Amino acid sequence: MKKYTLDLVGCDHAKEYFISALNGGYLSHAYIIEGASGSGRHTLIKELLKAMACESDNAPCGECGCCVRLEAGVCVDVHVIKAAEGKTELTVDLIRGIYDSVGLMPADIPFKAYIIEDGDKMNRSAQNAFLKLFEEPPENVYFFIITTDAQALLPTIRSRALIIRTERLDREQMKAVLDKKGIPDNKKREDAIALSNGCAGEAMRIYEDGADAVKLRDAADKLIKALLSPGLDKLSFINVHQKNIKKTDELCKVYALLQTALRDVITVKLGATEQTVYFTNYEDAEEYSLHISDSAVIKTNDVISELLSISDVPLNPTLAITEFASRVWDAHLI
Repeated sequence: MKKYTLDLVGCDHAKEYFISALNGGYLSHAYIIEGASGSGRHTLIKELLKAMACESDNAPCGECGCCVRLEAGVCVDVHVIKAAEGKTELTVDLIRGIYDSVGLMPADIPFKAYIIEDGDKMNRSAQNAFLKLFEEPPENVYFFIITTDAQALLPTIRSRALIIRTERLDREQMKAVLDKKGIPDNKKREDAIALSNGCAGEAMRIYEDGADAVKLRDAADKLIKALLSPGLDKLSFINVHQKNIKKTDELCKVYALLQTALRDVITVKLGATEQTVYFTNYEDAEEYSLHISDSAVIKTNDVISELLSISDVPLNPTLAITEFASRVWDAHLI
């Protein structure tokens, strides 16, 4: 009898489900993998496919031909569907293209898999075309829709697939992933972890960017100190913004970091003992938690989410920085 494992850090609920499904022989033909960019969605799918295809009793073994081809991304039976370069939409023609190969017998592994990148970018016509595959799937064909927001998909799509969510990693889990990738333990890596909002893939991208990440982290640290330390007023908080942030895209990135820090604070307030994500150590988050109420953390987090949702609208940087700062300051006083 085969024994299954999935070799990835975090995503514990997803791993538990898939290992159980593999052992019980009840894998669905269609999954929606929902999570933030860099949260392990692609790694989860790759490890699952390796386990499904592996020729060994301990699957995935990482050594058989199936495992090697899947790890290298050269398996002809795994098809990745994504928008054309320079395009923002997955069109109906891309989905219809699946019909050309879906009925063919697999060549490398015992099944065929179709991975739909940015599935929430399928237009309505594409989703309706895809729905027909969901309703009458060929034997030994599996579909994986990768998305940041499953609710952006049609209800008819969601009802025919199981939704699996990847979870953000805590600091220790992030370190384990980056150790495995050979990224050295230094301040640059610490900044990348803090800026990544619990997503290892994002941390690796930030690590490569370097200087920009450090600049954003420094700006976020100053905002957090101004917001959660006693003694400053609203005008001072606005001045900190204007001094350290010059562009709207910088403002949005710093606010995403501020949101991560607030999640750490509410975690501390709830008495949870898991590792913090933004703060280097638990005690820092605990110190800041003394200067803001539970309701204020929740309200401030909600206001930041609202502000970030309008970030795609063209905004005058100076006005946006002042408006964002004013609203966040008012929210944190509740």
